[in-house]
Amino acid sequence: MSPPGKFCLNRFPCTQQGKVLRNWYTATFALLSGGGVYVAFTWLTSRMKNAENVLFELFVLPVVGVGFLVFALMIGFFSRVVVTSNGIVVVNFLVKHVIPFGYVRSLGPVDDMYIGVQGGERVGMVIMANSLVGMLAGQPTNTKARRRLQEAIDSASPNQDAGAPHKHLWFPWKFTLAAYTLSVLVAGTIYSITGGVD
Repeated sequence: MSPPGKFCLNRFPCTQQGKVLRNWYTATFALLSGGGVYVAFTWLTSRMKNAENVLFELFVLPVVGVGFLVFALMIGFFSRVVVTSNGIVVVNFLVKHVIPFGYVRSLGPVDDMYIGVQGGERVGMVIMANSLVGMLAGQPTNTKARRRLQEAIDSASPNQDAGAPHKHLWFPWKFTLAAYTLSVLVAGTIYSITGGVD
């Protein structure tokens, strides 16, 4: 088992299911903005003008739309906090933090959400970061999330088999490949039917 804070390949309890906490306002914005750019680039790809570079444009242009979609979703949707039976999993962009209940020492305030871990480390939460809209609205999402986290911590029975806190790199490869494949197929189909533009 790796010491707290070190990267490791341990997948327990990383793959366990649990209660997902998200900022749905941020997630919705990410879905709409990322999805809009994705659809726009898929459409632009289907309207290719240069017949000599059709294959190049068909396979390269979608990368821009997919890249923006994945970037937006990794910040606003895939970043999340999951309360499992053994602890808390915090997904921050490219890093997944796993914190068994037995190592949780404190929770940060609503306007500075973090989990204090035994040993002094603080694990922040990208999805619960401060925003102007949140501050003006009184931080309702963070307040609700903090209450649920505190309830889970207070009612938890630390499992000795849950291991030590650890973190590892994470990326939605399957989603990215699926989004890219769909964009290429849709753009290619539309182009084959319409012939692109003159």
